Amino acid sequence: MKFNMIFSNPRRGVSSIVGALLFTVLMIGAFSVLSLALDVQTDIVSTQRIVSDAEIKKQQERFGVAASTDANDLLSININNLGQNPVEISSIWITNKTLTDQPTKRFDILHNNAFIPSGFTSNILANQTLALIPDTYDIKVISSYGTIKTIELTTDSGYVTGGLRAEIVTDPPDVIIGQNVTVAMIVTNTGSSLIEDVQPDPLIFSATGFGSVLDFSSHTPASVDLDSGASVMFTWDYQVTGNSGDQLSFSAVARGNSVVLGPVSSNVVSDTSILRLPTDGGGQTEPDIVTDDLLARPQLFFIIPSSQGQSSDTEALWGINVVNPINAPMEVSKLVITAFAPGGNNNDVLFDRTGGNCNFDPISPTLGSDPDWSCPSENSLMWQDTANPIIIPANSSRAFLTKVEPGKPSGNTGLESILVQGSVFTTLGSFGKAGYQSTMSEIATSIANVFLTNSAGSRLGSDITTSQVGILPNTVHTFNVALADMDLSDVTRIDAGAKLIINVPKGWTDVTVTTHPGFLSPSVTEFGDTSTQIVGVTSSQLGSSVNPSDVITFTARSPNLTYDRLYVMYVLAQGVTSTGFSIGPLAEIILQVDA
Repeated sequence: MKFNMIFSNPRRGVSSIVGALLFTVLMIGAFSVLSLALDVQTDIVSTQRIVSDAEIKKQQERFGVAASTDANDLLSININNLGQNPVEISSIWITNKTLTDQPTKRFDILHNNAFIPSGFTSNILANQTLALIPDTYDIKVISSYGTIKTIELTTDSGYVTGGLRAEIVTDPPDVIIGQNVTVAMIVTNTGSSLIEDVQPDPLIFSATGFGSVLDFSSHTPASVDLDSGASVMFTWDYQVTGNSGDQLSFSAVARGNSVVLGPVSSNVVSDTSILRLPTDGGGQTEPDIVTDDLLARPQLFFIIPSSQGQSSDTEALWGINVVNPINAPMEVSKLVITAFAPGGNNNDVLFDRTGGNCNFDPISPTLGSDPDWSCPSENSLMWQDTANPIIIPANSSRAFLTKVEPGKPSGNTGLESILVQGSVFTTLGSFGKAGYQSTMSEIATSIANVFLTNSAGSRLGSDITTSQVGILPNTVHTFNVALADMDLSDVTRIDAGAKLIINVPKGWTDVTVTTHPGFLSPSVTEFGDTSTQIVGVTSSQLGSSVNPSDVITFTARSPNLTYDRLYVMYVLAQGVTSTGFSIGPLAEIILQVDA
């Protein structure tokens, strides 16, 4: 009976089975469509992530390019990866700019040379041979992310560069007759190996008309060793004469010894200065077709140590003399000194920031303990007091000085050129000034400074000055100029034979050296513009606790004026430390004559 009940309606059972099968098919189809939609959505999201990731990596991609040729005109292209990700170079394009049609050719980079890890420098043509006919080229380097870098290369088979490249500039480009012109030559090792004993040949000059050089200095520094990517600036000072419109052309070449190629030379570089008449000389003036002078702006003059290096209780003196050149008070609320080393390595510590703060000299309350000084970063010093700004009277100046312990280079190579610039924030506006440099040794060395002192042999802040105010016209004034080793170690010293160079501004007369302990008899030379230069050479080492500095004392008669005027006395030094590192400190000292 039960059996018959179950199968009493077979047609109804078949319908149920067909319905279930139909529902299952519909459900499978719906899930398939949903799965396909989810797969498409996943592909879209993955593509967007890949594109975004590539775009981010492209934005983070930072690399430098240096190109050079060897004695056989074979091209080398060194890529310095400055970013945080590896760089892949896909191709280069080379355009011959000398030919009229400027032909361009593309070259793919071999896979085993295309990748440069972060922080490394590599020659991407190490396993490719590309020879260039001596000409001028544009070289365009393209990464796999599309970053493009273009540099110009001038080849000359007459010399072996080994990556030694040079640039030269004269300052000022228009020089007043009878004044000085500074020639600066910047030499960079763009190769991949060390180049030792890099130094320029004697500077060659030519002139049109009656232009000529009256007096000149030897280049500073004498010579350096340049690692791959490192730079150095050699400078000369020349006094020139001639007629208005005469041109003086300066040219030079640098040479060194590559540890791979042997003797190498840089490209020949040149620049020109045009002689002009003084604007107030004999009633003759040069026409000035551009009027862009802003009188109401502060002037900055620097006090910079060189060399530097971590040593026992180092106390490098830094500062800026701020001049108010207008006939109204000026407020100074902030002042910043920034120093940075050229090249791809950004880990150099130029100012010691123990615990995040500058390690200032604790024994010098007038300088080191000034609470308004700080170190915002490892390459900047800052004085700031917005609540109580310093007021500089009309036509006057104020010195901002501090002593701070130097940092150290990140590697095992000294910094032969540290660029220095300053900024000041005043009620007349914010202005900056650049064009200065310092150096830093990779090992403990002397800290060289030059300054005015109230007590011979003292390095205390209370005895250091970088300006003289209240000088009466037509009076004899006494100056004590010191060359000092600012570290307190008896081991690190400045070698004998160092030069202290004092440039007394024109208008100051009767310059007479009275005492010079530690120096051989100084020379006194008066130039054609009535300025005077004193040069003293140290007779023995200085830098011990017994002999921390040598001082030249001299007298000079101030100009006979009927109005207030400020003069700049440039004090410099040349020489080497006991560790063989060059010194070159600077002090631009303000002399204020009050009529």
